[in-house]
Amino acid sequence: MKRILILLFISVITLSSCKKFLEIAPTDSLAPANYYNTEADINAALTGVYDVLGKSATYGRNFYFEMDVADDAFIALSSWTQDIGLYNYNPSDTKLTDAWTTLYNGINRANMLLENIDKATMDATKKNAAKGEALFLRAYYYFILTSNWGNVPLRLNATKSPSDVNFANTPYKTIYAQIVSDMEKAADMVNPIANYTYGSRVTKSVVWGILARVNLKMAGAPLNDASRYAEVVKWAEKVKTAGHSLNPSYSQVFINMCQDKYDTKEVIWEVEFNKKNGTQEEEGSLGSINGIGANATIGYSYGAKHATERYYNSFEDGDLRRDWNISPYYYGTDNSRIGYGPTQIYNRYDAKWRREYETATPKFNGTTSINFPLLRYADVLLMLAEAENEINNVPTTKAFDAVNEVRRRAFGKTLVNFELVKSISVTAGGSGYTAAPTVTISGGGGTGAKATAVIASNRVSAVYITDMGTGYTSAPTVTFSGGAGTGATATAVLTNTQTANHDLTLANTATKDDFRAAVRKERSLELGYEGLRRFDLIRWGQFYSTMKSIANEISTTAPSAYTYAAKSGQNVSEKDTLFAIPAAELSLNKLIIPNKGW
Repeated sequence: MKRILILLFISVITLSSCKKFLEIAPTDSLAPANYYNTEADINAALTGVYDVLGKSATYGRNFYFEMDVADDAFIALSSWTQDIGLYNYNPSDTKLTDAWTTLYNGINRANMLLENIDKATMDATKKNAAKGEALFLRAYYYFILTSNWGNVPLRLNATKSPSDVNFANTPYKTIYAQIVSDMEKAADMVNPIANYTYGSRVTKSVVWGILARVNLKMAGAPLNDASRYAEVVKWAEKVKTAGHSLNPSYSQVFINMCQDKYDTKEVIWEVEFNKKNGTQEEEGSLGSINGIGANATIGYSYGAKHATERYYNSFEDGDLRRDWNISPYYYGTDNSRIGYGPTQIYNRYDAKWRREYETATPKFNGTTSINFPLLRYADVLLMLAEAENEINNVPTTKAFDAVNEVRRRAFGKTLVNFELVKSISVTAGGSGYTAAPTVTISGGGGTGAKATAVIASNRVSAVYITDMGTGYTSAPTVTFSGGAGTGATATAVLTNTQTANHDLTLANTATKDDFRAAVRKERSLELGYEGLRRFDLIRWGQFYSTMKSIANEISTTAPSAYTYAAKSGQNVSEKDTLFAIPAAELSLNKLIIPNKGW
């Protein structure tokens, strides 16, 4: 940490990825004596506090890639044998160290701003909002720290000297009390979300939603304070009163992020990444390190995170989220989409963000301009459902309404009279095919559905959907051309969204335990790959057992080419519910104690 603290004294505050609201040039000094005097100074300093969110060490990569490996995905890099994402690392791991120091860097910046903001000459309302944003961000960074590292040092004053490095671990309860106190104060200070057309700013909805998440964590491990469930309900309901709603289309939520479009009804808070003057202004890797493996023409992707078979099979038939979260296709050498067969599960990518939809150019190999969601309204609804059930010891109408709002969107019920093509059934294989014919889907009132054919014994044996399209009011026509054969026919099957009922009810989810299991599963289906799965499993006390279970499943059932996918679960031990405190911190801070097992 010492290196970071020294840099704070000699460096400037750099601009953050929050490009929509701060276009302030950085100053050449941070000394309080000649800084924090004007509105421009405060905005530049506040930008520096936000800046932490977009670093590779945080939501630029680490927090949703290496630091969120659970049972829904594995790192598809067979040559890796040691990494934090494999739970085989040492406390000197650079990703671990970078995440820790970056968060404390943000905390120190927030402390400096909070200590000096009152002397600035600026509009009192704007000053109060800026103070609230800094207060919330400091609390949020502590929430991330204590969730991942446990009893971390709580520092509420800015560093006064480069030698100011010795701080003891602070107990969970003290840290969480400070987090809640700061966030509750911030809720009354920041602006409502209606004041902005973008989602990167801390607003009342953001603070309320994250307070629900903080209290949900406090209700679970390690504090296990069940009294916090009432607080979850209180803050989640405040978000509801702010007029939030789900986007009718699940996939569109993530396409919007790829296209730099904002939907603050659903995506309440997001980290922005953008290009400026043809260069990457912030180091986002969303869709590049993960996503569907692709070349530079589509937008280069390493495709380095694949779905587990367990996650794929956890989706019910007709759940539209499966083939968006998990790739139903890969790209051919001509950049065409080629559908996966039903046995090709481990081949499939974490596909939530797809560079083919990225609009900002040029498309770089290592970075993207795709925004990352920190809080979605769907998450708020699921937190409300979970807490309501725990409070009442039985699923209530309020709990059912919240989770079913999410499920109805998942099964397309919000797409009224605009169904998707769910599948294509081959009715005649034809004959004489020496190559897979081209599949054309037309009519039915909709557009965009695509599929690829597979042949066996010179016949069309199957057709796999690569894009469900949108807007269909009746089944479209499927035709085949090319491939040197004739006679193949097939029928399109729509999602039938307006007839099937997938609601949770007392008839199918009668008890508290039934509903608890259902809502926990729903969180995985809805929020997969958004950096929350490991967090959830740990607070439920299920991380270690789940990881061991998935490791055994992979090692015994996966194709031989993918048995390495079990590495993370095989390496996990009880100590891995927390990350190791970095060796660099232990060497500098003489009062800090390592986490258990390290």
